[in-house]
Amino acid sequence: MDNTTLATDVAALLHREAIRRLKHFNYCDCVDRMVAGQTSASEQLVSRFTDDIVADFSGFPVARGKTEVVDFYTRIVPSILSWCQHRVMNEVIDVHGDTATATWYVDVPSKFKTGNITGVQGSGMIAGRYQEHYVYRNGQWMWTKIVALLDVFNDMDSHWRDANYVFANR
Repeated sequence: MDNTTLATDVAALLHREAIRRLKHFNYCDCVDRMVAGQTSASEQLVSRFTDDIVADFSGFPVARGKTEVVDFYTRIVPSILSWCQHRVMNEVIDVHGDTATATWYVDVPSKFKTGNITGVQGSGMIAGRYQEHYVYRNGQWMWTKIVALLDVFNDMDSHWRDANYVFANR
């Protein structure tokens, strides 16, 4: 292996690790803290959205542009959940220069608020996959698209009974 190949491989590993941190901290940790009432966590999340970001979650209207996506995360999600704990795993991250894509499996034990728009009540589980697109700008990775294919969105009484593998939202 020559030095050029080694440098390229190390750079690719560093980019993948930066995307993991983006997902684990800027997404999972920040969304969990926002839902728990720490509104300041929203800045760490939305600072990594591009202006033209798209968010497409199973069962919800597509949010297009930073304003709609920020509204989804800072108003809609906290109106549904009073507590959640995102657990992402089995990621496949592909970096192509200054763009990247990733697929993540996700389990989210949750407490649903009474009377929320989904109709799910009490303790529950959200599970499925995220399919994400990123761009590298000004030394950091940012989201351009977040798709959540949610196979499970149930209370604990229903748990996995109605689970289905969601191949696409639209």
